[in-house]
Amino acid sequence: MFKLLRSPDFSVGASAAAIVVVAGLVGQYAARGMTADQWFYGLLAIAAAITLAVVLRCWPAPQKVRVRIDE
Repeated sequence: MFKLLRSPDFSVGASAAAIVVVAGLVGQYAARGMTADQWFYGLLAIAAAITLAVVLRCWPAPQKVRVRIDE
């Protein structure tokens, strides 16, 4: 089970789900009426979820270490 949670595919899917959930929650509260401060922090939460998704997709993969053995 922990292999699934640590897999890159799961993290990419979870970050996409986070965007949908956060945007849905902010939209739901916006429909009920929000103050300017709540709008700001709602948009900040959406931006943070999008940033997480971009980082997970664009972060460079660890490079393989080449070892040279001198004989």
